[in-house]
Amino acid sequence: MPLILGAARKADAAYLDACRIKRNTVEYDMAGTATDKDAVELRAFAAQLRTDVLSWLKGNRPELL
Repeated sequence: MPLILGAARKADAAYLDACRIKRNTVEYDMAGTATDKDAVELRAFAAQLRTDVLSWLKGNRPELL
């Protein structure tokens, strides 16, 4: 993500990686480590990321839309 959307997205990439690790823990090690709050937060993050990516595409690579 930072390679395409810029260094400002480095923290976002780290957040998504942390979510991936938590998901793997939930699936393979123990249930109950992800909360409803985690899910709500991730959904909101994903919605904003989608908006940001579409905006970036519109400004930088409109042929991909």
